Amino acid sequence: MHALRDGVVEAARLLGDEGVPAALRFVCAEIADARGLSWGRRAPRDVVAALAPWREPGAEAHLGAVHESLLTGRKVAGAFYTPSFLVAHVLDEALTPLLRPDAPVRMLDPACGTGAFLVPAARRIADVTGLPIVDAVRCVHGVDLDGPAVEIARFLLWLEAPSVSKDELASRVVVGDGLLLEPDPPYDVVVGNPPFLNQLRTATTRASRVEGVGPYTDTSAVFLLRSARLVREGGRVGLVQPLSVLAARDAAPVRAALARDGSLVSLWASDRPVFPGTPVLTCAPVWERGRAGGVGAGEWSVLAASSFGIPPVALSDSRGVLGDLGPCTADFRDQFYGLVPFVRDAPAGVVGPDEAALVTTGLIEPGECRWGRTPTRFAKRRYAAPVVDLAALRGEGSLAAWAASRLVPKVLVATQGAVLEGVVDVAGEWLPSVPTLVCTPPPERLWHVLAVLLAPPVVAYAAARYLGSGLSARSVKLSAKQLAALPLPGDREAWDRGAELARLAQSAATPDDRASQLLRCAEVMSSAYGVGGTEVIEWWSERAGLPSGSTR
Repeated sequence: MHALRDGVVEAARLLGDEGVPAALRFVCAEIADARGLSWGRRAPRDVVAALAPWREPGAEAHLGAVHESLLTGRKVAGAFYTPSFLVAHVLDEALTPLLRPDAPVRMLDPACGTGAFLVPAARRIADVTGLPIVDAVRCVHGVDLDGPAVEIARFLLWLEAPSVSKDELASRVVVGDGLLLEPDPPYDVVVGNPPFLNQLRTATTRASRVEGVGPYTDTSAVFLLRSARLVREGGRVGLVQPLSVLAARDAAPVRAALARDGSLVSLWASDRPVFPGTPVLTCAPVWERGRAGGVGAGEWSVLAASSFGIPPVALSDSRGVLGDLGPCTADFRDQFYGLVPFVRDAPAGVVGPDEAALVTTGLIEPGECRWGRTPTRFAKRRYAAPVVDLAALRGEGSLAAWAASRLVPKVLVATQGAVLEGVVDVAGEWLPSVPTLVCTPPPERLWHVLAVLLAPPVVAYAAARYLGSGLSARSVKLSAKQLAALPLPGDREAWDRGAELARLAQSAATPDDRASQLLRCAEVMSSAYGVGGTEVIEWWSERAGLPSGSTR
């Protein structure tokens, strides 16, 4: 592909102001000419020489990837060429099941780019239905903002069926905004790979015109909602999405709307990036309008859990939720910035009179607070042992009531980690730093809360249910509301034993003793939830980073 790309770059240099778009048009003319066809005006002689590699058989298969590689700011635009295996999978699930012999379908790609979905879809329609390729090409429709990409898509479809006129192709594959342009619904199928781009980073607010989404919803999820409204009853939508669509709060209205109108048919997800140069993990939900039952709006991520090695758990014996024991709360920007003037490093790591240790989420491990032993950052500064001057804080007044409400016995919970991470503040001496969560049960239930957080079945439940909402696929990220919704165990006697083991783990004198008590607690709490076997315990132990030899 390097020779093909270099040919376009050289042609663009020779063309001067006309640049890459004109070079790509001449590429299409060279490919067509090599096959005895005529697509458009051929290039000047020196440009033709530069484009010679494009006359080789099969070169057209690289047009999309070369175009994408030459886009300036492609990461900002959220544009990445879709791998052929992913295209095939989406078509397998969304298009093929709806194909019938001799029956045409109507398919749309609302962000079609250079036709990565359109061309394989036309071929598949012809193969499965028996329709002539000319009629199959007429079944596919596309929209994209990128004019040169649309020209390439039309050309590649024309190569499949040269008897289809350019004017007809121009009416079926158009330059426009797939979120705003009114195509000609309803369609049988909508497929594609729309741009991944949070609306805070876009230059327009076009997504805000799509009813039912907020300003923070990723563009790809907006395309998903928009596409669902364009298919007939029984029609399907298969769009490549960032993994975050499965559980992100800002995508919740999209999931809820789709759950009302249909259900997922399948979900593919990857535990590694499929687009070179970007760390974003992806998934491909396929949804059917009017499909009854299936996966609810809050359970999309559960379908992807096995792809990430998360063991399945059934918490059928649970009774109640963590919020029943006491409020689970989160503090916000006002508390974060309000504390800044009152934070300093404690000399020799000792909390003085009328001071409180400031505990950041990074200092919380399962059953362990690492304040004073591990440096941390707060408000862009590094601290060895951060403390809050309570006297000065009370004197200023605005945070005095808040601090008093937090300086009580409680459980501090990190917002995200490989497992659920919590630690008990028995004496009520620590102030939480945003985004640390706080659970405030009665003092006699503090260790019971920690035991729930240390229960492998609960961690697996949360990891599956909120997959994709954290900074990485291994992160379990919780909001205060989600923390409060964690299920409680049904076996109360085993839970009591787990609470005592949680207390022993947090008070352990050595790392080996702590690891041993954590594992014992994990085993007892798995039993408390009615989950047998060792799979979920071993999974949790590995994620928790317990030393080798601490597991059975």
